[in-house]
Amino acid sequence: MNQNKSILLGIVVILLAILAYSSTFVVQQAESAIVLRFGNPQAVIEEPGLKLKLPVADQVILLDRRVLNFDAPAQELLTRDQKRVVISAFVRYQITNSLKFYQVGRTYANAESQIRSVLGSTLRSVIGNVALVDTLTPKRAEIMRQIHTELTRQAAEPYGIKIVDVRFKRVDLPAQNSDAVFNSMRKQRAQEAARIRAEGAREARQKTAEADKERVVKLAEARRQSAVLRGEADGEAISIYNEAFGRDPAFFDFYRSLQAMQEGLKGDSTTYVGPPSGDFFRFFGMEQGKVPPAQ
Repeated sequence: MNQNKSILLGIVVILLAILAYSSTFVVQQAESAIVLRFGNPQAVIEEPGLKLKLPVADQVILLDRRVLNFDAPAQELLTRDQKRVVISAFVRYQITNSLKFYQVGRTYANAESQIRSVLGSTLRSVIGNVALVDTLTPKRAEIMRQIHTELTRQAAEPYGIKIVDVRFKRVDLPAQNSDAVFNSMRKQRAQEAARIRAEGAREARQKTAEADKERVVKLAEARRQSAVLRGEADGEAISIYNEAFGRDPAFFDFYRSLQAMQEGLKGDSTTYVGPPSGDFFRFFGMEQGKVPPAQ
């Protein structure tokens, strides 16, 4: 009998524990809770702590009140100047009305899918009114502010959320446009390189011509100065010779004869056949101490 009472008591304790567990739930600091009774919302609890609910009848949905992120798929959009651009963005949002968020989206995935759809239409609307170059300049910040404003207007109130931020992750050109742009850039750079090389060659020819002209001028001036100096030196030498030879005509006659022999008898094997007579050889037959007179 005592054993049966113990078993019964244990069963009661277990049932009470199960009842207590199914009648309570915990709301964390960064969460809000929606209490559903047979699928109908009964209460929204945002205060953290241990809370009570009816077992079996009540269901609790916990939602995160922190700032959440989700990425939007890349979209190919048309700008105002009829240029195609591929934009991938992400959204940071926060649930401000838990009940409305649950009623509209039910789950994070469903709600984010609907927000993503609104973001896609907003991107098409805003990007369609700006030029391609504006998406790559500081004007990009203004574009994102416009998207943020439109997304807030269309999604924040209907979905019970607050759009914290909208950012572009990447802004690219479609593959075919990128190839065309890169080819155009290559052609432009090739043309620029050819122009620079042509200007360099022209400047090189100009510098070479100027250098050649300067060289010719300097050589001509050097030759002129050389001729002037040589003439002045020759004149001075002749003056010195005249003065020296005027003092001793006989020595001058002898010296000039030696110069004539030096010029006429060049080489190591010069041979002369003939009598040692004549004015050219008059100094060979002279007596010692006498110089034959010039003829």
